Amino acid sequence: MLKVSVVIPTKNRSALLAQTIERVESQTFPREQYEVIVIDNDSADDTRSVLEQKRRTFSNLKCGFQDKPGAGATRNAGLRMAAGELVVFIDDDVQAEPGLIQSHVEYQDKNPGASIIGAVTIPWGETTEPFLRYLRDHRILNPYTPSKGPIDFSYYHTCNVSTPTNVLLKVGGFNEAFTIYGMEDIELGYRLEKAGSRMIFAPEAKALHYRFPEYDDFMRRCENAGYSLGQLLSMHPELKPRFVESGRITRHLKGFHQLYKGAAFMMSPLVSLLTSWERRRGTGQIAGLIDMHYSSAVRYHFFLGYRRYTKDQTPWAENQPMTAIQPSLAKESFK
Repeated sequence: MLKVSVVIPTKNRSALLAQTIERVESQTFPREQYEVIVIDNDSADDTRSVLEQKRRTFSNLKCGFQDKPGAGATRNAGLRMAAGELVVFIDDDVQAEPGLIQSHVEYQDKNPGASIIGAVTIPWGETTEPFLRYLRDHRILNPYTPSKGPIDFSYYHTCNVSTPTNVLLKVGGFNEAFTIYGMEDIELGYRLEKAGSRMIFAPEAKALHYRFPEYDDFMRRCENAGYSLGQLLSMHPELKPRFVESGRITRHLKGFHQLYKGAAFMMSPLVSLLTSWERRRGTGQIAGLIDMHYSSAVRYHFFLGYRRYTKDQTPWAENQPMTAIQPSLAKESFK
């Protein structure tokens, strides 16, 4: 039976983290066969006290700390500590179903060397909040669960994914040049796929993503994701047609981005009225006008981030060599 290391990066989410640890420590998989590694990325809340309390409760829980910003660097710190043959990555706002680890192990046994993508759901089914209904129906925040057919590296979201430890180390782990939200996991997935690790969906490896983003926060994340996309394409320019130039609509919309800011300002009173009306309507699909507003906003803020990268960057490939991950010389063994 494979021994497993569950790696969880965290930053300023102590309440959610406590629930995440409780759920991942309540698995059908034998506890002596897995460890849980939580890496605190310089949190300013009471994360450290929560971790100390959980360490006293769970003997297989290990903790580490990472000052360098970015989810990639934080996960790499966990990867360096991993003593298992298989690493399962989940996030600090993800609640694992009891069979999650067991399902990852079973799929790994059948598909040696593969990367297994688990199923993730978000609890928005009955929400009346218009923006959450938009995200729900367009599957914008939660594209992790494919409906059918083969999948590729673009599904390598570390919300719920596993890869053999030696495979991760061979490709160098996460690229630590990504210091803000977005694309560091997809970039790793691309290198894994190029190295021969197939992407396989495991619907039985289930988790709940406990996230309820507000509009303004989500738009900031869109800008960060756009910036990270610029980094991704600097590293792998062959992906530009896939992410930037695919589709007639994308090409035609480029000329309208500059007009959006003024139009959004003029429409804000109408958007406020529509939002209040939608909250009273219930939980169904939102009306076309506010749907169009949200779609335009997502595109615009993603574009802003991408444009910021193209303005800010100096030649990335020459000045920012990728940080490779090396296996730890002395790993802590399972007890």
